[in-house]
Amino acid sequence: MDTEFTLLPAQVGFDLDEEALVDEAMRQGRGGGFFAEMKWWVTNLAGGSAQELRVQGSYSRDALLGQLHLWESAAIADPPLEGGITIQGAAVVPVYPKAGTGLDYETTVGLIEAEILGDRHPVVAVTEFRTPALTNADIDRSVERAEELIGEAVTLAKIIPQISLTFPPQVLRQSIASRIVTGEDGRPEVDLFFQIGPLVQHLNPIRDEVETPPQDAQVVVRPDDVPIVLAGSNGVKVDDGLLPQAVMAAATSVTRTAPLPVRDGAAPEFTTADAEGLGIRQLLYTATTFYSCCGDFKNQNRINNIHRIADEVNGAIVLPGETFSLNDHVGRRTEADGYRPAGAVIGPIVYCCDHPANIGGGTSQFTTTLYNAIWWAGLDDVSHTPHTIYFPRYPLVREATLGWPTPDLVFRNSTENAVYLKTEYTETSISVKVFGDNGGITVEGITSDRRNFTEPEEYFEPDATVNPGEQEMRDDGSPGFTADVTRIITYPDGTKKTQKWTWSYDPYPIRIAIHPCELPEDHPQYDPNPCPVQVPANLGGMTEAQAKAALQAIGLVYVAGEPFIVNQEELVDTVRAHDPAPGTWLPVGSPVTVRLGVLEEPEP
Repeated sequence: MDTEFTLLPAQVGFDLDEEALVDEAMRQGRGGGFFAEMKWWVTNLAGGSAQELRVQGSYSRDALLGQLHLWESAAIADPPLEGGITIQGAAVVPVYPKAGTGLDYETTVGLIEAEILGDRHPVVAVTEFRTPALTNADIDRSVERAEELIGEAVTLAKIIPQISLTFPPQVLRQSIASRIVTGEDGRPEVDLFFQIGPLVQHLNPIRDEVETPPQDAQVVVRPDDVPIVLAGSNGVKVDDGLLPQAVMAAATSVTRTAPLPVRDGAAPEFTTADAEGLGIRQLLYTATTFYSCCGDFKNQNRINNIHRIADEVNGAIVLPGETFSLNDHVGRRTEADGYRPAGAVIGPIVYCCDHPANIGGGTSQFTTTLYNAIWWAGLDDVSHTPHTIYFPRYPLVREATLGWPTPDLVFRNSTENAVYLKTEYTETSISVKVFGDNGGITVEGITSDRRNFTEPEEYFEPDATVNPGEQEMRDDGSPGFTADVTRIITYPDGTKKTQKWTWSYDPYPIRIAIHPCELPEDHPQYDPNPCPVQVPANLGGMTEAQAKAALQAIGLVYVAGEPFIVNQEELVDTVRAHDPAPGTWLPVGSPVTVRLGVLEEPEP
């Protein structure tokens, strides 16, 4: 039974030459002068005598051959087969060649070519009996080679950045295929190749692990305090289209490795040119403050907080004209963010550790260090607040505290170049370095003498270890005072800018420790509960009635205990022992167990 197929223009990539067709139509309509041309157009538009136009265009011969191969497979029951390989499970299976009836491709193509631009009459394909050029031995060798290609995993790798992609044998089995090609000697041969589909299917789930995102350029500082730019780089994408060739190269190498084919991915948002354009060229100033190492948990927490905020500020870049708020940059200090409770100025003293302000205690030392760094670098001081009391570890007046949401430290980059902040710390010091280019200004600082002294007042702090009625001196206090600091900035042209800051420190109070029950009512930690009382020292020898009265008088409760055996008549019914012991401090209402003397009974 004959089989008919329709060849569509799109199947062979047919491209009509419209310009040539129009030119032919125009050529046929011309000639014989104006009236003759007019007669030709009127006649043809009215449906007169037909004129044949030669169709001109192009098509793909390879596409036509491919279409003929498809039709051969569909229409011929026993076509010739050159052979190849196939995969069944884990095995490479030979497909041996066999003779059969097939299309005479050259003759059939010639017939089609004669009609495709002509009248397009039906074409009867020409067949022939063909004997394969390949032998079973050729196929067996292809099977052996295929087994070698897929026997072990192959790895594709890239050194910079260091990434690799491994294809296991099962993926190679899914990917390998064969086709018949014409060899260099003109004879057919089996060509083994890897199909892209299974390779990409293996890559897709792990693509994020293999491909790399773009890397922004960075400004870093060398150990010798010289700022440099680390170049940015494009992202790296696997070039999927080149995977089959790369896998074949790896499978045929001794090491079963080959370069990973890649292409550029997205460009970095912050490029090398961007980083170089910041103008961060040199160290402007280094400020350092010191603290005591180690110590109790409060001091260790304080050091932790200084280090934590330093880590959060390290690497910050402030562009020309921009302001930098320390609170905005770092955010609220919380335990979830790594901050711990430590001493903080609360009221007139340094207090720790159950107040919300204690979380992040010590960060004011970092704030002071940062403030001095930007102050000496000549940057604009937008706002800062010194401590209410003076700490000798900080420069007079030229220091700053930090709270949430205030007080804050805010400065402006008043230079024409970006500013880069680098922080460094040890167990006993914190440093802030400012890098940039301030145009060659110089900065001079002048600190005034102290004046307007104010005397400290007493401050009672609660301590339950201090007995009621007693006091312990904890600090002699120090006077308050007022002082100034002046900054003089000299510009390269000789002009000067003078700024002055004045601050009055509160006196540090005379700290006296007393029992919490003795705090005055206006004290923030006032305890309304009555003071503890002491077990009387003279209970011994009292009668039961006397002991009850003595304990009740001071708010303690008499509790009868076990009898206390005595051998003297005068000791009977008197207090011989009690618990707690004399002089013990007890909360009001506490029990005191009393044992009265009873005469030892004589043996029978």
